[in-house]
Amino acid sequence: MKVSLEWLKSYVDIDCSVDELVDKLTMSGTKVEGYEKRLENIKNVVVGKILEISLHPHNQNLFVCKVDIKDKILTIITAAKNVKEGLYVPVAKPGAVLENGKTIDVLEFKGILSEGMLCSLEELGLTRGEFPYADENGIFILEGMDDSMIGNDIKIALGIDDVIIDFEITSNRPDCLSIVGIAREIAAILNKPLKFPNVSFKETDELIKNYIDNIEIQDKKICRRYIGRVIKNVKIEQSPLWLRRRLVACGIRPINNIVDVTNYVMLEMGQPLHAFDLNKICGRNVFVRLASDGEKIITLDGVERVLRSSDIVIADENRAIAVAGVMGGLDTEVDESTKVVLLESATFNPAMVRRTARYLGLRTEASNRFEKGLSPYFAELAIQRACALIEQIGAGEIVKGAVDTYVDPWQQVEVKADFSYIEKLLGLRIEKDEVVNILSRLEIKYDEVKDVFIVPPFRTDIEDMADISEEVIRIYGYDKLPSRVFMGSAISSGLTQKQKIVNNIKIFLANSGYYEIYSYSFESPKVYEILKGYNLDDAVKILNPLGEDFSIMRMQLMSSVLKTVYLNISRNIKDVKVFELSTVFKKSNEKLPHEKLVLAIGSSAQDFYSLKGVLENLFDMLRIKDVKFSSQHQNPNLHPTRSAKIYTDESFLIGYIGEVHPDILERFDIPVRVVYAELFIDELLEAEKEEKRYVQLPKYPAIERDYAFVVPDDVESRVIEEIFKKYSSDILEEFRLFDVYKGQQIKQGFKSYAYRAIFRSKSKTLSDSDINQIQEKILDELKNYNISLRE
Repeated sequence: MKVSLEWLKSYVDIDCSVDELVDKLTMSGTKVEGYEKRLENIKNVVVGKILEISLHPHNQNLFVCKVDIKDKILTIITAAKNVKEGLYVPVAKPGAVLENGKTIDVLEFKGILSEGMLCSLEELGLTRGEFPYADENGIFILEGMDDSMIGNDIKIALGIDDVIIDFEITSNRPDCLSIVGIAREIAAILNKPLKFPNVSFKETDELIKNYIDNIEIQDKKICRRYIGRVIKNVKIEQSPLWLRRRLVACGIRPINNIVDVTNYVMLEMGQPLHAFDLNKICGRNVFVRLASDGEKIITLDGVERVLRSSDIVIADENRAIAVAGVMGGLDTEVDESTKVVLLESATFNPAMVRRTARYLGLRTEASNRFEKGLSPYFAELAIQRACALIEQIGAGEIVKGAVDTYVDPWQQVEVKADFSYIEKLLGLRIEKDEVVNILSRLEIKYDEVKDVFIVPPFRTDIEDMADISEEVIRIYGYDKLPSRVFMGSAISSGLTQKQKIVNNIKIFLANSGYYEIYSYSFESPKVYEILKGYNLDDAVKILNPLGEDFSIMRMQLMSSVLKTVYLNISRNIKDVKVFELSTVFKKSNEKLPHEKLVLAIGSSAQDFYSLKGVLENLFDMLRIKDVKFSSQHQNPNLHPTRSAKIYTDESFLIGYIGEVHPDILERFDIPVRVVYAELFIDELLEAEKEEKRYVQLPKYPAIERDYAFVVPDDVESRVIEEIFKKYSSDILEEFRLFDVYKGQQIKQGFKSYAYRAIFRSKSKTLSDSDINQIQEKILDELKNYNISLRE
């Protein structure tokens, strides 16, 4: 935000250099990006008076001017047609430097020396926004000058000898998005009084009810307060030079006196205003409402905008007349024909204004301020200030009364005082009287009777004693905090055991062809219209959300994984393999959120067993033994017959695996099968108990056999695995499912499981007869489950 130093000095006496001021502001937490002296390049340009004009004897297109610059009379030759005797003009003396860096020398024009140059507006680096009376093609004729100004520096004579300071205002300090806000900070830092702008004015005897009946706010969530005032007998003309000059210094283009006043007050007070031509409004009522989907409005920039049902509009009885907080409508623009003005000062929902501005591609000075969140308290002060200015510059008469619709009043914030807390937090003792004095300079009052600090309405960022302590030290001076040598013992750095295991998991999955994703911890409640098994009452709601799509903390990771799968599939990536290791949040008595690991494969060519194999390898890497996969009916977001729960014993559940339910895939518009697994990190680490042991390399050879079983559809593969381990645990080195088949070669109601078993003894060489004896026992027990070898 660019701020004029000259403007700041209207509200606080600044008796230090610009460098000192910038340092003090930065040390107090108000960051200054930099500053520049306006028209700093211009040197030796003064006010001159044309005494005499004659044609050049050898060139009838040139004029020879005698110009008084106080200490001497210069002869200057010019081709400008608008020069006249008696006019005051900017004169660049020999050796002068213009804004563009050009140096002026004495030059000869056909036998006559020109001792300088008469300057145009552009050569001085000025604009017609500030000086609309200036000739576009000729010399800049100075108005409002007299002989006492002759010889004065042009910057001083025009009142533009100013410094522009560029501030970076953080989102938690919307009060500093104004000249008064910055002046208040400076007043507190320099311990000077703040001279608040005049907000008093005279009203006519005529009442506002003769012009407007009511202003209705549809929902207090979209607008907390809306104030309307009427200005009659409006005279549209250019604003005074001082007002235009201040607008231009802050980067605002002057338009006309009424519009300029609204922009001036926005810069000065931080509260955006808008002016409507009341005679162009249909009916006697104004409405603050949500737009209809597809509703159209032509904004002041001449562009037709198509609105959504989430956009706030100001409307009359027939149509939208402004996009609230962003830009007004062209149909009710204030122009030369305007005689009666409706002045608006309101407090709109910051998140909704932000979304509308982003959607329309319209980031305005007004929307930038509304997005930060404004106190409704200042809506009234700002409109009073605008009325005072309109009266001051003679732009119109203020009709008696205002329509003030205040549906969500500002609540006074009080913080229980605790002076010992300040000392404890800062590690510095500051006397109570000094604390009270510092805070009073920031308009934070101390009530001795109630023993509370009363927070002013413009400081929406102060909530507790930590905030109060911060205010004290930033004005007292961070540089006064004592430096202390750390006396504690050094702690060795390094990763915890949990961090090491998590890193190993990530490396393993990356080596297995999976890409790690990172997604937002915020999400939309609408996700739970698709995903089942969650209660929105358990969701942790965000107090100041960016929007509805980011209004709660996520309770699951499935939606972010499915969105990633959809994005990649839509870009013609056939096999999508991703994982995310992150936290989920629910209301509970537990202090920390839950951590989960989720994996997903989006592919028509891969299935449940593809992901199951990856998990089995992961469990091997983590040395988690005896992991079982059992059919489940607890997770409604997975396919009921193609999913399983994962546990290490009957009571220790560590996760789920399965195909995502087809209904959910359809809602996410995913055309391929998605296999999904979810593991609970804490439970996974609890299961990872087995210590590493070094064992001898095998002395004896292994026997490898493949088995293909015909299995009833309702029998799980774990049944076969458990029976094999029951009879051969001491010699069964590996037992893997490597194929599943269901088709014409298998009878109805059955499927085929193919396994590879590796047998090895630690004490002898196994023979076929050793294996056959065990095999017979296994096959006999499998018959109890109607399982047989495939022929």
